[in-house]
Amino acid sequence: MGHEKGGTGPLIDLDLKQAADKAIALQPEKRVLPFLYKDQALFIKRKVSNHRNAFAKQSVEGAFWCEVYKIMTVNQYFPLAPEIVLLQDDYFVMKAVGKTLQGVAKEAPWADCRLEAYRKAGESLARLHQMGLHHGRPALRDIAYDREQDKITFLDWENEKRFIDADPRVLDLFLFVHSCFREKSWKDRSLLETAMKAYCNSPVGRDILRQAKALIGKYRTAFALCEKLRCFGWRDVNSLDDARKFILERE
Repeated sequence: MGHEKGGTGPLIDLDLKQAADKAIALQPEKRVLPFLYKDQALFIKRKVSNHRNAFAKQSVEGAFWCEVYKIMTVNQYFPLAPEIVLLQDDYFVMKAVGKTLQGVAKEAPWADCRLEAYRKAGESLARLHQMGLHHGRPALRDIAYDREQDKITFLDWENEKRFIDADPRVLDLFLFVHSCFREKSWKDRSLLETAMKAYCNSPVGRDILRQAKALIGKYRTAFALCEKLRCFGWRDVNSLDDARKFILERE
């Protein structure tokens, strides 16, 4: 069968675009906002600043297109990034993907699948790294778990600035561990231990762990300073020192 003549309508869902534009107009101050379209949960992410960590981030324009590029690149290999269903010059719309690991660790309804969620997170980070790819800042708030599909999705791919010379996958691992220690409510390390075990089940995971230990040695003076500053109770500094100890304890 051939193509019908004249069948050259728009390739995007114009109704979805209209719904997204309306949702943005209703909440113009929001950078990321959820909305429902034909009973499907979606999120809009706009090309605007979040007014946080400006020193450590790219320009708004650069961060937006960096995130789009990384999402599309990663999803060519594995579905580890959100699915973009509409892309415009100043926003994109993606499918909702579950509960963040931060929420999984804290909220009672997720207690029965916490260990599996963190095991899957470690395994998924290793799969990403196996392909030579990296996330940029895989913190717990930027990793989501879908209980029904037993699936991990990494969110917020816009972070690409680095201040030290290291394999970005090593920084991924360090930032993941660091984000776990930033959680004040954790009373044990079972979730982090589970994630790390799954990560290191792969050859690439074990190699990245070795590189992380070498990085600590390379910057031993900076890490020693963090240890001395613990007495001030600064959350990020103490979490960094905790991450250092945890990584060095791994075999």
